[in-house]
Amino acid sequence: MNRLVEQLLRVARLDAIALDVSKKVDLNVIASSIVASLAPWLIEQRRTLALAAPNGPVYVEGNADAIEDAIQNLVENAVAYSPRGEEVTVGVLPDGRVSVSDCGPGVPIDRRERIFDRFWRGRDVATDGVGLGLAIVKTIMEAHRGTVEVRNNSGHGAIFTLTFAQSSRS
Repeated sequence: MNRLVEQLLRVARLDAIALDVSKKVDLNVIASSIVASLAPWLIEQRRTLALAAPNGPVYVEGNADAIEDAIQNLVENAVAYSPRGEEVTVGVLPDGRVSVSDCGPGVPIDRRERIFDRFWRGRDVATDGVGLGLAIVKTIMEAHRGTVEVRNNSGHGAIFTLTFAQSSRS
């Protein structure tokens, strides 16, 4: 119930207040922080969490808290759909993209657009969510003038990729 209320509040905030996405943020710092904070929870879930990132910063213009929410939602989904004993990987690419991959069943092509709709869940979904996490991710990426995409991961699992519209390096 707490998670549902928290997600409803996030959706309401995203609808009501324009995000300031003008700050220079380091995707490596955000991804590293998420991996460090969620690793103990993943261990409890009998899964592992890995980070694949380049050395050095990867800067984009954005809102660090919102980007953290988006990546965390993707990691939580990956855990929900991955079998026990499998690994979830957060990847940061030098061009300003972030991916989260899992070893679950993947996402059928006919559901790839719908999974980002609020409250939409497939009939055969057996997780505790209510269908808000991916809608939150999509809204955050739209505020960043970016995209979120999903594709299947070479035979098993899914890869969700966040692409930021304006990346700048220093």
